[in-house]
Formats: sequence, structure tokens, C-alpha cells
Amino acid sequence: MLQETIEEQERLQRWHRHSRRAVTPRRLLRESDELLFWVEECLVQKVRIIPGWLVPRLTVVLRHAHPSLPQRLGRERRPQQVMELLYDAQAALMEQACLSRKPAQIIPLFGRRSRARMLEEAASV
Repeated sequence: MLQETIEEQERLQRWHRHSRRAVTPRRLLRESDELLFWVEECLVQKVRIIPGWLVPRLTVVLRHAHPSLPQRLGRERRPQQVMELLYDAQAALMEQACLSRKPAQIIPLFGRRSRARMLEEAASV
């Protein structure tokens, strides 16, 4: 029984690590929000070209949002144009996030079906 508990904990830890690394539209939306903050900061500080450390993060978000967005970026590094691309990426990511979410399974609380399901689960343990 102790061995089963250890195996279950290891399985849950593997699942948790995998789920934290997974690239989802919602995580990419959060990343794009942060990128927008930095691009807006470039506009406020009157920086003509976005910093180099921002470009790899930017291309990852654009690539996951839509395949044509990194091509539209090209060599463009002016904050105003990059901001427009980020808005387009966010629109695509919002649509992907809405489509990826599915309705939750409805579990009946009362009735014969739920009682039968509880009995099945109790018998399998």
C-alpha cells in the first residue's frame, strides 16, 4: 500500500511538471501581455528599436499565434509596428483559448445513475 502511494505521488509530480511546461493559448496570452508592457515602455522611453532580448520571446508568441505573423515581423523592430503585430497575435490567441476550452462534464448529484457510479467506484477500490 505504501508503494502504491509512492507511485501515485510520482505520477502526479510528472503530470504537474508536464502541465507547467505545456504551451497553452492562455499562457501565451499572459506572455503577450508582458511583451506589450515592454514594447509600451519602449514607446514611453522613446526607444526607436525594441531591445534584442525581447525578440526571441516575441517570435515564440507570434509563431504560436499564427504562422504568418513571424513573417510579417521580418526585420521590423520599431515599437509601434511590433505593438500592432502583438495585437494581432492576441486576437488569434484569444480565439484559440476560447476554442480550446471545453464544457465541464456534468456530474449528477442525486439519482440512480450517480448512486450506481458511486457503487462502481467503491467496488474498483
